Amino acid sequence: MRWLVPLLLVGVLLVAGFSELDQYNVTWDAALGELFFGQRYVSYFTTFDAKYLDFDADPYPPGHVPDLRLSTMREQPWEFLPVGFTLAAATSQLLRGSLDPFDGFYAVNLFTGALLLLVFYRWVERVASTAAALTSTLLLFLMPRIVCDLFANLKDFSELVFFAIALLLFQQAYERASFGGILAAGAVWGLALGTKANAFFLPFVVIVYVLWRGTEPWRGRERKLFIALIAAGVVATAVFFVTWPYLWAAPVKRVGNYLQYISGRARGGTAEENLAPWLQMVLITTPPLTLLLMAAAVPLVVRRAARREPVSVFLLSWVLVVVARLSLPGAINFDGVRHFLELFPPLAAMAGMAAVEISAWLVSRWKAIALRHAVAAIAVAASAYATVSSHPFETTYFNFVTGGLSGAYQRGIPQAGDYWGASYRHGIRWLNQHAPRGSQLIVPIAGHTVVLVAPVRLRPDISVRINASIEKARSLPGPVYLMFVLRREWSTELDRDALKRLQPVAEWRRDGAPVLLIYRYK
Repeated sequence: MRWLVPLLLVGVLLVAGFSELDQYNVTWDAALGELFFGQRYVSYFTTFDAKYLDFDADPYPPGHVPDLRLSTMREQPWEFLPVGFTLAAATSQLLRGSLDPFDGFYAVNLFTGALLLLVFYRWVERVASTAAALTSTLLLFLMPRIVCDLFANLKDFSELVFFAIALLLFQQAYERASFGGILAAGAVWGLALGTKANAFFLPFVVIVYVLWRGTEPWRGRERKLFIALIAAGVVATAVFFVTWPYLWAAPVKRVGNYLQYISGRARGGTAEENLAPWLQMVLITTPPLTLLLMAAAVPLVVRRAARREPVSVFLLSWVLVVVARLSLPGAINFDGVRHFLELFPPLAAMAGMAAVEISAWLVSRWKAIALRHAVAAIAVAASAYATVSSHPFETTYFNFVTGGLSGAYQRGIPQAGDYWGASYRHGIRWLNQHAPRGSQLIVPIAGHTVVLVAPVRLRPDISVRINASIEKARSLPGPVYLMFVLRREWSTELDRDALKRLQPVAEWRRDGAPVLLIYRYK
């Protein structure tokens, strides 16, 4: 019976997820190269034909669906780690004929998300209670920014899954003094390493936990623990190499290319990327009651961690390491919270446990049994409302601190709005229904996401271009439509001109502010 509730939650996730996949477009980085490399690696692993690792060539026959040759970063394989995208491409092939081929890629997040849900729920249940597990899991999976990445982000959501599962497996294995369990955690860490560079910081969580917790579970077997940790690192490294065939031909040189790219990203960043402090983004994009529970949990966890209580030490170690990474000199953040999703599982666990404890305190103080689960229920309901009310544009969710999306625009918060281009799916549908035959479509912001899917999703008589000058747009033959999301650092003279002079023929809004606009430009 212990598996009944999490399995029911998995069922809800899968049913709701598959029913809503068609509300989201292929997003920014996926169209740059994520889908392209995922498709190539799946083809290589199923044939071991080296032609699929020649990224300049086009080994697929004419008419192959989806045609990913338009991916603009296909010549930069060192920027695209393989695991999440390879699993996505494999899922798309397995579901071919049942789903739109691009939706098939994103369906992988539903399966990996279900796996995380099961592991996370059972871990919280083991260390706390069923009520805490249910509350924590719902708070995590009902955060609007987690939901949007579940549906429309192959890289960061995959990293969240593997990073979290690796640490949860490790903590259980450490407390049980399980050599094999630590090796299993190492294998999952290897998948995280093959997904995103955030995973390089996972061992620091382990180190802090071991030093703080002490080796009591391994008393008399400390040497075996040391060997297990080293072996886990070896397993992780092996998994990283095995899953990335790009490295195989010249491992030293190509690992160097990857590390050089990562180093450049760590040192670099535009002014826009440095304008979004991570703490600010957590405070304004998380449902308020969830935030309050997280804040209430902090003194409880700190006090217990000071007594070296294992669960509190583990959760606090996890949070502190991620926060330390985000606070390093020169650290950058953009696109809200998607670059540090691994922070939210421990925060959600802390919030869920705090909700149960606060409810128990209220019951004991006022002898009101009806309040037993009141705090948890209210917080979960509030988070669910935040997600439902912003659906399917959860990337636009901002809480009352900013005054919603319109307040975020007014305050100039970086990447306010649909920064990822997921809403273009709705604009494409509108154009298919309303644009006259032979229309021209210009998409000046993240237009590559529309160009890539146009052969599958857009009427063939509508021509698409990524950008054009005002003069060029006016000179194009036939009706000319302009479609764009609002992202100020990528704004062009064309969308600024439309915003200044014209009224949109179609508009999608949230919180009284525009998310996606279509103009009849000529």
